[in-house]
Amino acid sequence: LANFWALTLVMVDESDAMPRWTDAFADRDKDLEAKTQDTPWKLYFTCFYFICYTLTSVGYGDIGPANIVETVVLTVIVVVAGTAWAVVLAQVCGIVSNLDKGDAAFRQTMDELNSMMKDRSIPVNLRQRLRSFFLSNKTTQKRAKQEGLIASMSPGLRGEVVMTMNRRWIANVSFLNQFMVEASQAKIGHQRSTASAFILEVAEQMQHAVHAQSEIFGERQELYILNCGLVSHGCRLRRLGSVWGIDFVLSDTSLIESAQCFALTYVELTTLTRDRFLPIVEKYRNSCPELRSRVRRFC
Repeated sequence: LANFWALTLVMVDESDAMPRWTDAFADRDKDLEAKTQDTPWKLYFTCFYFICYTLTSVGYGDIGPANIVETVVLTVIVVVAGTAWAVVLAQVCGIVSNLDKGDAAFRQTMDELNSMMKDRSIPVNLRQRLRSFFLSNKTTQKRAKQEGLIASMSPGLRGEVVMTMNRRWIANVSFLNQFMVEASQAKIGHQRSTASAFILEVAEQMQHAVHAQSEIFGERQELYILNCGLVSHGCRLRRLGSVWGIDFVLSDTSLIESAQCFALTYVELTTLTRDRFLPIVEKYRNSCPELRSRVRRFC
């Protein structure tokens, strides 16, 4: 485009006695030997400067068309440059908006929450609690949306990914950790494959739960691993990594310690229920006969 604008000096000959856009530099160049229109590098950078501020719509006004030919050429330049600039801006905005889709989705969720609270005339104190919960729950919401991605994986890959995500929490449950240690120490063969498969299936059956501050939760026959926050359980304070409800496999609920808890802060938990765990134990009853006895002995 800079060259196209410079071409107007060829289209209009100086002998035609028509004004040209370079006439604007007459006063500036009067004491210089190398005039702008006679020096190639000066002429090019002047044209480039003009195209840049035309493209970005700055428009200083120090350069402009001085005859009909230059007006026609500039009209074409404005149309082409304006279209190109619009495409560039659209591409940049698209890239920026997609840098973190999670944050964009979270902001939309918060907007919808604020709109709902306003429409439903939610009290101010409850609004504060709801905003606090959603702000704390931001990471969990992102994980929930990732579940669809995990579900689309092959069974083998899905098991490995789930195991990797839950390994830290499984390691806090001593009898499950024993199987992980055995799987890593055993030589390649039946023993290792059985232990690994068992732990993978347990990891896939684990679920994630969240509770707002001051909520009471906890059911018998359910294993709890605290991933985030503080919980009051009986007379004990549960912190990150705490495990309780390890007697969840017992069928007699009268023998099970109460799992009812009070959330002192926003909490995130990994849970495993008896109904989800026992079918896995039964599945490996023949390939790992000592599994049932080890689970009973632990509890």
